Amino acid sequence: MNTMQLSCFLAVAETLSFARAAERLHVTQPAVTQQIHSLETELDVQLFRRTTRTVELTHAGILFLDDAKAVMGIYERAQKRAEYSADDTREPFTIGFHSHREAFAIKILLRKMKERFPNIYPVFRIIPFQHLYQRLSDEVVDVVVSFRESGFKKGIEYCELTKFNAVALMEAENPLTSQNGLYLRDLEKAPIVAIDPQSCQADYKKIVHRIIEHKFPADVYICDSIETAITLAEAGYGISILPELPKFQNKRMRQLPIIDAEPMSYGVYYKALSGYPRRKAFVELAKEIFSEPNLL
Repeated sequence: MNTMQLSCFLAVAETLSFARAAERLHVTQPAVTQQIHSLETELDVQLFRRTTRTVELTHAGILFLDDAKAVMGIYERAQKRAEYSADDTREPFTIGFHSHREAFAIKILLRKMKERFPNIYPVFRIIPFQHLYQRLSDEVVDVVVSFRESGFKKGIEYCELTKFNAVALMEAENPLTSQNGLYLRDLEKAPIVAIDPQSCQADYKKIVHRIIEHKFPADVYICDSIETAITLAEAGYGISILPELPKFQNKRMRQLPIIDAEPMSYGVYYKALSGYPRRKAFVELAKEIFSEPNLL
């Protein structure tokens, strides 16, 4: 695998056109096609579904997209650091999340990190659950702020910061909002919006499975992120099943805790703290801040 292959893959993924990707990269269309073909052969998967009129990412291509962006990001940063190393004294600190929304939970933490390490340069990475341990093992990220997974990999540590309830997000006029909380049975007849269980952590997956296992497919909407699940709930497609959304503000919406669903552990993963002062400070500050919810 090389950077030209990844550049071609990302250009086609963004433009959904081999011709436009070639124009962007200032190469010929056959060159782009050859690079994509060699990458697919190397990975032994089909990354794009092509017809005479359209190009779209396959499921394997969607999964590979974040990896390709991460690798190219590392490559580009390495290039720039080598080029401008004398001028830029900032020190990158890479934080992994599973959704963009989770970054909002650590604003105060990032402020305190900057106070302690003035040269710190936070870099955010969106990481699928299935790639969490590998990213940490490979030192691609310093820490991952995430819901706890069921399995553990040797050499990776986890520090619980708090627990979030599973909630049902729905329109305020829904009759169920007359209650202070819901049981799973209350959701039996409602259309459900859920994040794809295959790309989520184990506790959430169990909750969603219990809710949708007996539903007709037409009553279930599967999304690829918290943000899209919120959007569909706000658009009236159904009740979204989500981790609790602190400080969520929308007068037309209500979130009710699901009483008989186990709370989900939320914390920070890391490979090692000894010899890594910024990682150690991040974990210590996170424990301090999350112990005082009013600071979040």
